[in-house]
Amino acid sequence: MSRAKGYIRKLPPYYAGVLEIELIAAALGSQGEQLDSELDRLLGNQFIKTSDSMGLLSQEQLLEIIPSPGESLEFRRKRLVDRRSRRPPFTWKWLQERLDDLLEGQYLIFRNLEEQSLRIYILLTKLEHVEFIQAYVLDIIPANMITNVVLKYNTHADLGLVTHRVLGQFRHGRIPITPL
Repeated sequence: MSRAKGYIRKLPPYYAGVLEIELIAAALGSQGEQLDSELDRLLGNQFIKTSDSMGLLSQEQLLEIIPSPGESLEFRRKRLVDRRSRRPPFTWKWLQERLDDLLEGQYLIFRNLEEQSLRIYILLTKLEHVEFIQAYVLDIIPANMITNVVLKYNTHADLGLVTHRVLGQFRHGRIPITPL
């Protein structure tokens, strides 16, 4: 340590600060690395796209969003971005774009303007998002429309299988499923 101090004294004053910082960093060791990683985490949590689960949780609390246990970080990020950017007027095309983004195309949507109804079928692969989509649609659809958000179960026709005999050839989990 005394050797380093002597070396610092021989250098011009503007170099001394740099070497002192290096000495302090060396003395801190792993605590300095922890500090660096914590600062990186805090910087990343300032933005939705780079937030970790704790950063997303704090932003969800600000917007009074309660995440479901099975939701992925990517879905939570999409929901936060959508909530922050949601502005009326809401159009049919806008609703389809939002559902495409949130459900990744794993849904069917039907509207009947004469009956003023809207029906959204969500595939089983997006089961954990049903409650969120129900609340989401109720927030943006006019109050005079009847809305139904339901799960779409696979049927024999969806799977391309006509009879029970054909279906009996498959074991659970090996039935060929084609996306919509």
